Amino acid sequence: MPEYSIQIQRIKNKLFKAKERDGLFKVFGAGGHKYQINAPIDICDIKAFEYNFGIKLPECYKHFVLHIGNEGSSYQNSGAGPYFGIYPFGQHLDDLIYNHVEKHLKRDCILHPFITQKQWDEWTDPLYEDNISDTDFEELNGQLYGGILPLGSQGCSFIHALVLNGNYKGRVVNLDRGELSPPKFSEDLTFLDWYERWLDEIISGKLITNTPSWFGYPKN
Repeated sequence: MPEYSIQIQRIKNKLFKAKERDGLFKVFGAGGHKYQINAPIDICDIKAFEYNFGIKLPECYKHFVLHIGNEGSSYQNSGAGPYFGIYPFGQHLDDLIYNHVEKHLKRDCILHPFITQKQWDEWTDPLYEDNISDTDFEELNGQLYGGILPLGSQGCSFIHALVLNGNYKGRVVNLDRGELSPPKFSEDLTFLDWYERWLDEIISGKLITNTPSWFGYPKN
C-alpha cells in the first residue's frame, strides 16, 4: 500500500470534512449516501472476483474498497461518492453488459477520450436495427463495453464506470446507457484522484449548488 497510503489517509480525512461542510446535504446525491460508507472488503473477495472474471482490477480502485470502504445507504446500497455514490463491490455488473458478463468484462476496452459523435453513432446505430439478432446484439454490446466496470448511477441513463485495461486503465468514464452521446472521460488519471477531487470540490463549496454540477465531465 505504500504508494497509496498517503492519498488514502487524505481521502478518509476529507470525507469527514466534506460531511461537515455539506451538513444540509445540498450536494447532488448527498441526501442518499450522507457521506457514509461501510466497512472495507477483504483481499480474498478481490482475489475471488479477479479469478472468476479473468481480470486484474486497477490498483487505485482495489485500495479504495480495501482501505476506505464498500457499500452504504444510497441508491442500490451505494456508498458515498459522486452523484448517487459508488456501487457495492462486484454488483450491478450488468449495467452495461447485458448478457454473459463473465465473457465480456475481460475483453480489451475500446473506449477512449477522443471518440467523436460520428464515430460513436457508427458504432452504436447497429444496436437499434430492427433485424439485429440476439447473438449479434450481445457481441456488439460486449465489444462496446468490454473492459468497463460500472461504478455508480448518475440518474436516468447515465452512469460512471472504470476502465479495467489498456492505456486508460484506472480512469473514470461517464456513459449514457441510451448511447445518445459518446463516452466522456474524467480528466483525472486515476479513480482515487477522481474521488479526492470530488471531496475537494465539496469542501471548497463548488459542488454545494442547486444546479447540476456535471462533476467529472470534461470542461469542453
